[in-house]
Amino acid sequence: MERVSLLVFSRDNIEKAISLVEDMYEYVDDIVLVDSSRQKAHKSLLKQISSRKIGKLQVFYAIALGYPDPLRMYALQKCKYRWVLMIDTDERVSADLKKDLHSLVESSGASAISIKRYEEVNRGMRSAYVNWQTRLFRKDKVEYRGIIHEEPIVNGSVKKLENDDYYIDHVAQLRGNTAAQYSVMEKFLRMSYKTYNERMLDYFYKTTVPENPKKAGSGGGTLYFFLLLYEKLGFKHLEDEISNLDYFIFYYLMAVATSLKSHKIGGVVFGVADASVRSRQMRSWQSERDGAENFEISKKLYEVGLIKYLGLDKEQAVLELNRKYRNKKQGIGLLIALLKERYESNTA
Repeated sequence: MERVSLLVFSRDNIEKAISLVEDMYEYVDDIVLVDSSRQKAHKSLLKQISSRKIGKLQVFYAIALGYPDPLRMYALQKCKYRWVLMIDTDERVSADLKKDLHSLVESSGASAISIKRYEEVNRGMRSAYVNWQTRLFRKDKVEYRGIIHEEPIVNGSVKKLENDDYYIDHVAQLRGNTAAQYSVMEKFLRMSYKTYNERMLDYFYKTTVPENPKKAGSGGGTLYFFLLLYEKLGFKHLEDEISNLDYFIFYYLMAVATSLKSHKIGGVVFGVADASVRSRQMRSWQSERDGAENFEISKKLYEVGLIKYLGLDKEQAVLELNRKYRNKKQGIGLLIALLKERYESNTA
């Protein structure tokens, strides 16, 4: 029988992390918790775990980099078994999915499994907004690049769980400082025409979840054709940053897609306001003193991935950062400093 590891990331949310571990404990064979809490909270976590004797659980400390995605390849190395279920501390797995986890893995015939996730779950009530996320996979068949909220690159087929009894509930929304940190990081996720095409197709994939993620299907192929035609007629270069109008269109399409998935028609209209704000933000970042450098960094991140760019797929690199920055200010500011340091050392 295939065994399954549970992978969890936490940052100063000890009770939620322990609650998730206890909720999943009898359904998985191994639990890896990568904790980036402040020292006091991390010690409290270790103390509570020790007192509860949670035998399947391994805890690893890693410095906080603003969001967990840059640490995913490091964390996968810590999982004992080749099948991994990755769940956040603000998520819970449906009862049937927990119960049938091993049989689903055994019968999948795939490299990864995509599961529907309900957003905005409040007191057991689920909104109509559902997206598909690849959270159950063979760790030797996936690669994460370290980009915010990315889907893994899967080497092989992806099975979509259509059964309505199998799902993940997202029980909290980004608020305050977390959402603000994500927003700041977006200045390093600016798009060239090459990455614009890829990200548009990526959103198409998330909507359809094709069995083979390397094939766009007829709809994706048509979209890609029109993008290339637009760029050719406009004398665009793949390495150039997309225009302000392109940013507006991109964010508007995102807002419309979210609205339609939530069954809220108003988003088609109000998405204009959201897209306008975000495209103006991009314009301000373009005009910053180091705007050109930030765009060059963003191209590197799309080319090789943030994880490989900073060497975070190597355990020794993570341990070195732990040693160097354990007692210093961490978070998104540190991640940005590391990106700039690496870029400047490569261009010196």
